[in-house]
Amino acid sequence: MPIQVGSTFALLSAAIEGGDSLECADRAAQLLEESEEGRTLFPTFVDRARIFLQSKLDSQLLVEEEGRLAALLVMPDGSPPSMEGAWSAFAKGLDEVRAAAEEGHVELAARLLDETRIAWQMTHDRYADLIYGFLDVAARHLGESIVGPMWDAMMADFYETRSAFALSRRPWSESFALLVEDCSVALRGHLSGPSRLGEVEMVEEADRVIFRFDPCGSGGRTMRADVTEDGVARMDSPYGFAVTTEPHDWAWGTEGICFYCVHCCQLQERVPIERLGFPIRVVEPPVWRGGDDRPSCSWSIYRDPSLIPPEAYERVGFRPPKGPRDGNP
Repeated sequence: MPIQVGSTFALLSAAIEGGDSLECADRAAQLLEESEEGRTLFPTFVDRARIFLQSKLDSQLLVEEEGRLAALLVMPDGSPPSMEGAWSAFAKGLDEVRAAAEEGHVELAARLLDETRIAWQMTHDRYADLIYGFLDVAARHLGESIVGPMWDAMMADFYETRSAFALSRRPWSESFALLVEDCSVALRGHLSGPSRLGEVEMVEEADRVIFRFDPCGSGGRTMRADVTEDGVARMDSPYGFAVTTEPHDWAWGTEGICFYCVHCCQLQERVPIERLGFPIRVVEPPVWRGGDDRPSCSWSIYRDPSLIPPEAYERVGFRPPKGPRDGNP
């Protein structure tokens, strides 16, 4: 089955222009499916980050820090972001897009689609920023070494999902196909790419499939003033969110890693190595160097675990496995 890497928003726009009402309906439904991860995961991470900080920080200090973040991340109308409110508006907006397209109002449908996407993006991005903000609070008051354990606390139940890719459970060829498809869907759903339309590049090589996103729509976006709503990287004022200042196994042994991006190191590499013996995806993360850099990210999914290079293990604190693995139990 061919992997879709093109933007679903762009495909819906093309269906509107072409007067294809059935395609419009299908693509609108697809957009909801792709966006579901942000709707469910972001509030979960926000709640768990808050619980973690409640167990570590003075309650008044946390109230003050939450107030500061709330002021930074207010919606344009002055209200706090609401995931469920935004989700309802997103679904309603897509329904209005479909109705306008079915009635032949091409320009209206196109305008509604753009407005609907931007409105959803505003809330999506504020939730991602709030998660990053909580991680920044933890690092400033407890030291940046707390960031890895904080993500462990926030994702403990997600780690078990990595076991589904064990060679004893299914042939790697099946896992490979699932990981490729899931990667494409998730990156589109988080509005990756310079235009925030869910643009993803996929390159097939002999040993792996590489996904490149310029940037991703969650952690990578925070480093890029050119793709943020207010034109400010989240490391700059008034946000001032920190990045790693020393090497950590949970951050690819690299300085300048956004604290939000750490979850990819844990979920794609370190936890799978611990549970399976190899990473399920190898990430080349964006690195904050300040100034006008435009860091991007890539994920590699190898066609066989034995092809994963030794440095993919070493940089996250593991020794490469000894002996051949052929992708089968």
